[in-house]
Amino acid sequence: MPPAPLIRLMNVKFSPNLGDGLLSDCLEAGLRARGVAAGSIDLAARTGYGQGLAGRGRVLRLLEAMPPGLRAQAVRAPLALASARKWAPHYARELTGATAMVIGGGNLLSDHDLNFPTKLALALTAARDRGLPVAFHACGMAADWSAEGERRLRRALAGVDLRAVFLRDAPSCARWDARFAETTGQRASQVRDPGLLTALTWAPPPRDPGAAAPIGLCVMSHLALRYHARTTLAAADLLRWYRALARALCRDGARLRVFTNGAPEDRETLALLAPDLRALGAEIVQPETPADLAAVIAPCAALIAFRMHAVIAAYASRVPVLALKWDDKLDAFLASVGQEGWLADAATLAPEAAAKRVQRLAATGGDFSRQPAVIAEAGADLDRLLAALSPAPPPKTR
Repeated sequence: MPPAPLIRLMNVKFSPNLGDGLLSDCLEAGLRARGVAAGSIDLAARTGYGQGLAGRGRVLRLLEAMPPGLRAQAVRAPLALASARKWAPHYARELTGATAMVIGGGNLLSDHDLNFPTKLALALTAARDRGLPVAFHACGMAADWSAEGERRLRRALAGVDLRAVFLRDAPSCARWDARFAETTGQRASQVRDPGLLTALTWAPPPRDPGAAAPIGLCVMSHLALRYHARTTLAAADLLRWYRALARALCRDGARLRVFTNGAPEDRETLALLAPDLRALGAEIVQPETPADLAAVIAPCAALIAFRMHAVIAAYASRVPVLALKWDDKLDAFLASVGQEGWLADAATLAPEAAAKRVQRLAATGGDFSRQPAVIAEAGADLDRLLAALSPAPPPKTR
């Protein structure tokens, strides 16, 4: 009898941003529900939540202040050192016994300071050396790549037994096809994000019938906006926008629940806002695990958020969202579930108008008529993944 399959998922499960852990946990749970042993290997070699928090905000601010040429050179030596001492040995240990590797999900096909091109190249090389079949699943792909980042990934993809490339939105598929389809012989297909399985992975907590359901506000920092996307909002402007939004909601009698997805720079922003929020009577909570994040979002009457996996978890739990524009991955997700009308731009939408919009969403409950079919599609996409990784049947003999 052949050994049971053991799929290792290369992702950032233990990222400080709990949205990454949420989708990783949902992907693991979905595969296990299909009878497959599955576990994640964190690409940063983290082994638990809460690791790697210290200093991240300072590093991002330092990199942001550097001229592009100096910034590109500054990251080379630390990446090489971490590759040799930390990441490659971690991958080798964790891949013991694996029968397949899946890279996914999250925005892993991106090139911020050569971070993911370096880690993915190491992971792909490890899979090639072990003869493991590989698939990408539910990844996002960014548009902007450095020449060096593209070279590293292209070289690592050569010779890998790449079975499928399943990406989470149409722009990501088009970007893969333009950059890597010719090299790999694999064109990208679109799949649903595993985070849509949130309510199947963790049962939503019961709502208190004696209390008004809260309106959730997921705070994100201006630093994250600047690092990952282009924005016209200055740091002070974003803080003023949050404060004015909270005042408008609390003045209208809303029960306001404020939290972050967990990234250190987001926590720092919430700490700056906390005195004013508490004075307004807002509830401040900080999830520490993906299950906590799901539990904070699920009882809300509506949510205001930039972070995509806060939005996805809300949709999975039938919570309508005022989604704040910042990255085309968010636009693509909302379009894929027919909720383009949830999108708003904090740079042009007055906080008082945002408060009115989210209160209308809370009152009406949103349209979730497509949601059961969308969640079923996310499950069917896992079946597609397993089919792609299955051993090819032996040739028929006459």
